[in-house]
Amino acid sequence: MYMKRSFFIAVFAGGALVLGLFGAEITVPHLELASRGSVEDGDFGIRTSAEADISLQGGYKYGIILGLGAEIPNLQKALSYGRIELPYGSTPGPTGDEYNALVEEVNERFNNQATLSIRSVEASVRDLFGGPLEAGFFIGHYDKLGSGEDFQDLFGSLPVTTGLRGFLYYPEGLGGDPSLRFNGSVHSIMGTGIALRGMFREKLVPSLYIYHDLSFLDETTGAYLPGHYSGDFRLLANSAAVKFEFFTGLTYVNHDNPVIRGGVLAFFDAGTLALLMQAGVPYWEATEDFDINNWYFLLEPRIRAGQIGSTLTFFYHPVYYMNRIIRDKNGDPEQGRADLNFKIFYGDINHSAFEGGLEATLGLKMYNGEDINLWVSPFVQIAGAGLLWNFKLRFNALYFNEGGDFAEGFIGIRTAY
Repeated sequence: MYMKRSFFIAVFAGGALVLGLFGAEITVPHLELASRGSVEDGDFGIRTSAEADISLQGGYKYGIILGLGAEIPNLQKALSYGRIELPYGSTPGPTGDEYNALVEEVNERFNNQATLSIRSVEASVRDLFGGPLEAGFFIGHYDKLGSGEDFQDLFGSLPVTTGLRGFLYYPEGLGGDPSLRFNGSVHSIMGTGIALRGMFREKLVPSLYIYHDLSFLDETTGAYLPGHYSGDFRLLANSAAVKFEFFTGLTYVNHDNPVIRGGVLAFFDAGTLALLMQAGVPYWEATEDFDINNWYFLLEPRIRAGQIGSTLTFFYHPVYYMNRIIRDKNGDPEQGRADLNFKIFYGDINHSAFEGGLEATLGLKMYNGEDINLWVSPFVQIAGAGLLWNFKLRFNALYFNEGGDFAEGFIGIRTAY
């Protein structure tokens, strides 16, 4: 523990020193704050979740970026738990049901604590050897693969990513983990390694990543599993009408059991009509049988006629995401889960400050038809001062048949750049 703490202090101090020499610039590349109000057991309650990336960077040719991350799964619980002590002391310890209740309370507090931590460290050299090549050393969270986000970051294009992601659609998290949600990417890199990126003709960007993967966790204890070495290759191709992303990767577990992944994103824009497609395999052990549950598949046609637009999104969930298995409420792998979302709206948040409309989201298990839910949601989006505000009411159309909450309200804020 002492060595780990010393390491992070050294990284932070070294980054701060370099940033001080170059002149630091502080930015917030990602911020998402969402409050969800619902009625539980007859009482109205509000749950607020927040996550943010804070970037400190300096220099151009020799650049360093220190990324801090704030994660708050439930702000109300984090504030209340900080004022209440756990019920134990010098008296004999609890046994039986009291012990189990105490363990559940400890787990509840641990899962809902607010944290500010080092999320990533990146040191990069641009214009390597006088050419269009960039080399970087990274620790922590890094690029998202198959998301389409880098078209906006590298080429300045309008966003092409799907809106079916994040807290507004997956407020409970995945597999009982409130910090794990579909983030719009097929896979995300998390580790310690090097990255090489080339900028050719400003339309073609190949990238190579070689790293020690830090995203593998013990399913029982949640502890980090060492010894996983990974390599990924990604290619971005950009034009006004067509955008294409391809990636493939491999993680070494042992000689007989590598983990394979790969994916494709394609976006076609014909003005009135547009189509987004994401297809890939986030995780497949080569010794295991391959079936449809290994797939991540999203298809989203978009129609625009003046100020009126609509989207239809079909998303088939993978069983594994971010190298972790997603389980249902019974502890079984969540197989056959899919979402179908239809949205009709007025306005265009990419060109104006307002967008509003109505959407319906159908979630179901395709194998057996169980766990069907249908939410109907009027919504409004407002952009201003670099932020995108989301207001949404969700009505449970199957409330009388399935039970649960009849309505939920959401207020979301995230960065719009």
